[in-house]
Amino acid sequence: MQAIITEQQQVALIKKQAVNRLTRSQLATNLNLARSTVKDVLDKQAPFVVSGKTFTAVNNYLLEDL
Repeated sequence: MQAIITEQQQVALIKKQAVNRLTRSQLATNLNLARSTVKDVLDKQAPFVVSGKTFTAVNNYLLEDL
């Protein structure tokens, strides 16, 4: 399964990383993803396609605060 990371999701992830003062390595650990995958999610021009695992990890992490 593949899904699309939107610009809103990307911005929300960057904000949450900043608020929690996490490095990319720490964020990768929290998301249970490879550091290179987290780099892509944070740096690529949105929207872009990711695997289902990556999409689910990002969404679940963003929904923790709700």
